[in-house]
Amino acid sequence: MRLDVLLTPGELVPGELADRTVVVLDVLRASTSIVEALANGARTLYPVATIEEAIRLANTLGRDQVLLAGERKALPIEGFDLGNSPAEFTAERLAGRMVVMSTTNGTLALAAASAGSRVVVGSWLNFQAVVDDLAREGVEPVLLCAGRDRAFGLEDAVCAGQLAAAVMAARPDDAWELNDGARAAIALAVAYPDPAAMFPETAAGRGIMDAGLEADLAFCAQRDLRTVLPVLQDRQITIAQPVAAA
Repeated sequence: MRLDVLLTPGELVPGELADRTVVVLDVLRASTSIVEALANGARTLYPVATIEEAIRLANTLGRDQVLLAGERKALPIEGFDLGNSPAEFTAERLAGRMVVMSTTNGTLALAAASAGSRVVVGSWLNFQAVVDDLAREGVEPVLLCAGRDRAFGLEDAVCAGQLAAAVMAARPDDAWELNDGARAAIALAVAYPDPAAMFPETAAGRGIMDAGLEADLAFCAQRDLRTVLPVLQDRQITIAQPVAAA
């Protein structure tokens, strides 16, 4: 069984994803905010690349039904309803609404991953839900790190390493073949076991603190706060339906 970690989106070869489940990780902060949005009742979430595309899609869907969310350089986009701080995505604001989101790294990674047969959004917030899904489905996963400005991001690699180790532990009878990225990510996960302690040391974490949003780091470090499994299909992210009982 193959388990690959791609440490940046630039490593992705779309033609190699046709039969693979891709888990997209942008733990600071897009994937965490997506998990929180769907856990708090958002009907669906549309990830888009640009601000212009976000505004155009929101107008097409009906502006009164849509919340615009996103960031540039860690700060909320002027004129948008929400930034990219997961604590903003409350049930009071989101229940029953659609969200159109554009972020610097996460939504671009989601677009790049769309060639996968199945695309899942992962974070520490829904860590065990992702592990359970990959173990139950018996797939050969690709863990895609969004990184920072198309370059390596320590926080995503560490989360990928923890996920890889947990999936292998959940499927001990499988003979795993790891790429170099997976081996590196697992080693980093051992070196940085606590995301809350690691985040301030990362470039992304420092950027968020410089923007005055330090509380986001503690929020994103929470493990298994949510049980939802966001999946991307037809350019929309919704919650995966529970597996029917046998």
